[in-house]
Amino acid sequence: MEKVHDLAEEIRKTGFQCLMCGGCCARGEDDGMLVLVSAPEIRAIMDHTGLAWDEIAEPYPEWIPAEGGGEFTLAWCLRRTEKACIFLDEQKRCTIYPARPLICRTYPFALEEGSLSVYACPGTGHTPSCSEAETLAEECIRRDSAETKDAERTREIFMTMELGPNEHAVVDSEGVKRIWVK
Repeated sequence: MEKVHDLAEEIRKTGFQCLMCGGCCARGEDDGMLVLVSAPEIRAIMDHTGLAWDEIAEPYPEWIPAEGGGEFTLAWCLRRTEKACIFLDEQKRCTIYPARPLICRTYPFALEEGSLSVYACPGTGHTPSCSEAETLAEECIRRDSAETKDAERTREIFMTMELGPNEHAVVDSEGVKRIWVK
């Protein structure tokens, strides 16, 4: 619990309160606004919305050549419109808020190699309550643990993956999901 307390203190010192501006869910001029999601997070969104996997997520757009002639990627991201995440409504509210991914729950914070990283956000600098800071700290720790576990499982699957020529696939913690064959 000491780690949560220390992290919460760091978050309080940095300051953050969500301004509900939708900026973290919208595309900037120079970014693709890619929200990486794990297979379990996609399944949670499926349960919450009734949408199919491919209505929620798309393969991460950086393809890596495979030895057998196919290509693969190691991540999924939430689908987007030209302007924002598909789950951001016209009032700049998240339509999947209870099932939103951990990256959305913790933004603008992330744990990277045990240290707190803070990304650009207009909500930084605003003092959160102690309970808000503790909740964010707990979510950051949960996210870090989930991402580590997901990466380890994906790595295990990747080590045994075989792709045929012209196959395209996403390798995730559940397995190899073939997308298409050219």
